Amino acid sequence: MKQIIMKVTENNSDIQTLEYDSIENKEYFKSIDIESLIEKLETYVANRDHKKFGKITLMDDVIIGFGKDAVVINQPGHKRIVTYRQKAYKINFPNAIYIMYHRANKICQIDAYCYKEYLGKKTKLYKYAMPNMLTENRICIGTAPKEIKNNDYVEALEKVIFTQYTHDHTDNIKSFKETRKYFDYLSKNNFPYDLLIDANMTLQAAVK
Repeated sequence: MKQIIMKVTENNSDIQTLEYDSIENKEYFKSIDIESLIEKLETYVANRDHKKFGKITLMDDVIIGFGKDAVVINQPGHKRIVTYRQKAYKINFPNAIYIMYHRANKICQIDAYCYKEYLGKKTKLYKYAMPNMLTENRICIGTAPKEIKNNDYVEALEKVIFTQYTHDHTDNIKSFKETRKYFDYLSKNNFPYDLLIDANMTLQAAVK
């Protein structure tokens, strides 16, 4: 615990503060001028006020936006294991941006988009080229785990994505309709960015 004990006398313009000598293991009063006292008090107040702001969470470097009830997560394309009808596929997953809305440490909604090139807020967005999509670019969360533990939003998102896909079709990419054939293709080929469907918005517009 931080504390300052002072002694003020009428016949001395300086202030005396109680100090502790760790080597001698004893306390003693030391005279300081008023400016030094003000500096000590400012340090004490700063240390006290720092605790009122609450816990600071260090965010993962893929989190590119943060609001009161939402985070924006950027995941460049990579190999990912997905499951569909009890079968696992290791596919080439596209560049994707997720806007996760949450409340009381639980996911409420996830909006998802693909992109070809990341340009910050000017990034051009495309439809999320995966099954299990609802209208308005929302992921069908269904029975996926929704809990967010220790403010780890990325881990919570990963659990949703890893949950088994149930939709037999995907409508958000050209040339592919059946989920099985789509995952078979992505298991053997690079992601076909030329087949993405324009979402007609930028990242900045999506988070407004």
